[in-house]
Amino acid sequence: MTASADIEKKIRSYETLEDIVDAMKAYAGATIRKTQEFVTHMRMYEENILKAMAEVLRRNPQLAPKEQKLGKKIIIACGSAQGLCGPFNEKIADVLAEFINPDDMLFIIGRELKSFVESRGLPYAVYIDAAVSVNGLQEALQGTLARITGAYGEEGYYILTLVFTVIAEGRAVNLVEHILPPGTGKMQTMNLAAEAPMTYITPEVLFERILGEYIYISLYRCYLESLRSENWYRLRSMEGASENMKRRLSDLESLRRTVHQEEITEEMLEIMGGVAAVRKREE
Repeated sequence: MTASADIEKKIRSYETLEDIVDAMKAYAGATIRKTQEFVTHMRMYEENILKAMAEVLRRNPQLAPKEQKLGKKIIIACGSAQGLCGPFNEKIADVLAEFINPDDMLFIIGRELKSFVESRGLPYAVYIDAAVSVNGLQEALQGTLARITGAYGEEGYYILTLVFTVIAEGRAVNLVEHILPPGTGKMQTMNLAAEAPMTYITPEVLFERILGEYIYISLYRCYLESLRSENWYRLRSMEGASENMKRRLSDLESLRRTVHQEEITEEMLEIMGGVAAVRKREE
């Protein structure tokens, strides 16, 4: 194989990789836009759920759970099922290493996050693979909720904490949110209705159902924010890879032209040398 043919082969390989990277960039961008739309609506709904909980607790203060500073935690850490998303999973693992206690029950969401957690020697109780698209969120969420419901009833577990990443003002931020027991600080600042809402459900049942919906929607938002952040990281990684490949292709194109010209020059010199040899024999 000539040198120029070898370079042509490398160029075709890079062009194939460039097509793959472009497809991944397009998919990541579409997922970011779709999850952003869902997250906006999810936050509004979560705000309404908190307002409903505040309404119930204001009129039935005996239902308010007691705040506890101590107690074992159930921690749900959201990572990714796929790689090529930069330090996304590594940063979540770093956050976990800072505050997790031996008695806490750690839920790991995502195969890639699981690898980083294991590399740090952090113990975890439950592993659930993460959703790779918005369409897969519902199934992953139901599986996680079932595990949480079973674990939260065990003696000593009182605090439910979510660890995930959000994109705020063009940068990634790792959050640690305590979902249970529900904090009353934010509720106290809400403007509530002057009249009590009309309902046939007892306050106890109503509070239990609202609390269940609050856990569900908080976890759903966590999954959405995590999926959006994962693809934000992936898009940045793919943009960097795309720029590197463009520079490499440009270098290969220049090299191909140079090598091709050298090969032409060499062929011309061989032809001229052959002609000179024939003339010499004829003389």
